[in-house]
Amino acid sequence: MKTILLITVLAVLSLSNDAAVVQQRFARYNLVLGSASAGDRLLYRNYFSKGAIPNAVQTQDITYRGNRTTRISAIRALEVGYTQYANAFLVAGGIGGNNATIRLQSARGYGYYYQVEFYGR
Repeated sequence: MKTILLITVLAVLSLSNDAAVVQQRFARYNLVLGSASAGDRLLYRNYFSKGAIPNAVQTQDITYRGNRTTRISAIRALEVGYTQYANAFLVAGGIGGNNATIRLQSARGYGYYYQVEFYGR
């Protein structure tokens, strides 16, 4: 009797365990800082890509320099196409300033393809 009860409990746990697992097929490694609101305009947009090189990590710095009166309100680095597990992060400057530098860095052995945008007034 105890054996049947044990087997039943284990069967129920194994069924419910699979139902609770959320599987994610891929992840996006986007950088989104600030928000573009009414009155903001697109200051800069460009696409950056690098092909895969075996066992190498590739980096590229993108710098936007506005004039004295420019204020950056949003920065976006959006991965285009299938994910290649690259990262984008802010190195210098940023929201509220007139300049910013973003670094795009590939995963080891992969490349990247990003769309970089700066919004502001």
